[in-house]
Amino acid sequence: MSKRKLSSFKDEQSATAKSSREIIESVRRMEASVLSSQQNLNDVVDIFNIAKGDESEAVFAAISSLGRIYNALWEKDLLNRSKKHKDTAAAKVSDWLRDNYNQYVVLLRSMLSHSEAPMQVAALKLLLQMIEKEGESTGRNTGMYEFPNDSFIAVIEAVLDNSAASDHLLRSLADSYLNIYDDLRMYFYRDVTKMASPDYDPFRKSKRGGPRTSHVVEQVEAFVQNTFAVMSMVRVAPKKTAEELDSLWVAVPKGVDKTALAVVSPKAHRKAFSEAWLAFMRQPLTAEIFKQILAVMHKRIVPYMIDPKNLMDFLSNSYDAGGSVSLLALNGLFTLITEHNLNYPQFYEKLYALLDRNLFHVKYRARFFRLFEVFLGSSHLPSYLVAAFAKRISRLALSAPPSGAVIAIPVVYNLLKAHPKCMVLIHRMPEYDEATGEEKVQAANDPYLADEPDLAKCRAIDSSLWEMQTLQSHYYPNIATLAKIFGEPFYKPKFQLEDFLDHTYNTFFETDSSRKLRKAPALAAQPPTTLIRPGDAISDFLAY
Repeated sequence: MSKRKLSSFKDEQSATAKSSREIIESVRRMEASVLSSQQNLNDVVDIFNIAKGDESEAVFAAISSLGRIYNALWEKDLLNRSKKHKDTAAAKVSDWLRDNYNQYVVLLRSMLSHSEAPMQVAALKLLLQMIEKEGESTGRNTGMYEFPNDSFIAVIEAVLDNSAASDHLLRSLADSYLNIYDDLRMYFYRDVTKMASPDYDPFRKSKRGGPRTSHVVEQVEAFVQNTFAVMSMVRVAPKKTAEELDSLWVAVPKGVDKTALAVVSPKAHRKAFSEAWLAFMRQPLTAEIFKQILAVMHKRIVPYMIDPKNLMDFLSNSYDAGGSVSLLALNGLFTLITEHNLNYPQFYEKLYALLDRNLFHVKYRARFFRLFEVFLGSSHLPSYLVAAFAKRISRLALSAPPSGAVIAIPVVYNLLKAHPKCMVLIHRMPEYDEATGEEKVQAANDPYLADEPDLAKCRAIDSSLWEMQTLQSHYYPNIATLAKIFGEPFYKPKFQLEDFLDHTYNTFFETDSSRKLRKAPALAAQPPTTLIRPGDAISDFLAY
């Protein structure tokens, strides 16, 4: 760039900055004039025109200025339309102000799709401030608590149906508002339930009217992604007592019996929470969101549902899906079985079917075996069932990576300790050929039917754990040493399974590489006694 062009570019930048500063100063003067006297209300139009501009700094100053102006007008109850005195001058002024206010709110909702994340967050803040002032003004006029949900759901729609919503916007909604204010959180859940209904039309006020499912896939995906992002960031669980529900965004008018309001009813909050999650789970979820819901189901959803049995179909279908989805569904399903009397037929048969060669490779392996130990911990389980699981795990351990085999050995050991009737699996004597007197190869004559899905028919109890003896010759010495415990008396206590669940190739390498050697290994090379030995190539040059 030449010096002349560079100078011209700097002049343009300076002029633009100067112009922006002048506009901002003008906005501040007009704001002061409006707040000082109602005779200057026409300046609101000029500020609004600046807010619709393209200069970010000037736009930000204008929308912030309008926010302060309308806050003051709500405080003075000048934005409430008068129904009794429609033809008076005051009523006409209020109608005019309310029309301009509505245009301002529409502008703010459109700015939730702004290309700059700070502008999105600023627009959300101003919109919620307007909702707060609107609710307080309505309460002063009616003497009752009325949350302005019509305005609030319009904001929630603009956020959740927004394909341009930034992470800052979604996190700001969750962390700065929903995690703090109980009324906002309850009405958010109610609005999500309404928006997730099949016949809800998010574009009812435009030419694109029709249920959400009739619109393009991208819009449905945006709603699902944004809704799950916000709901997963809401860390506050439904509270148990009315006394805990004391943080309200819209204040309760004086003289109103607070205890009679739904916003301080724990049951109403739990109902809103339950209905929102159930409605959301009926949406076309992506595989990743589906798995994330299952991962938190037992801790963050089931304990706070009004009736957890409503999740039976969702969890049962997930458990029947197979693969990693079934593994993730186990936690929630087990919670319903043990705490809410869910009768799930063939639970152990399907658990047995989950034990395949992929189990030791999935990232949810540790979660599965923690639950597995609980599922088979009962002393009332029949021995044939426990033997089937022990045999299946032992067989899989033969082809599992070391990080999988190191889990299988303590799992099988703990099963045998908890169910002594299955000790026959390691004490069964080998068979011998009557003609030659040689021991028969047990693997070739193993009665266990690995492909039989029926636990009672797979004949695991008639087999033996020869796989554990095979693991005693494992190529990784630590696995071989650990497997030798099956050749010793069962005097040792049960293994703490948690010590074996997080092993990987990296942990094995770090352990072996950091181990101190008791003595130096024997080396074939002799250590040199001189810098240059006779016969080295360099010795010929040094001879001269």
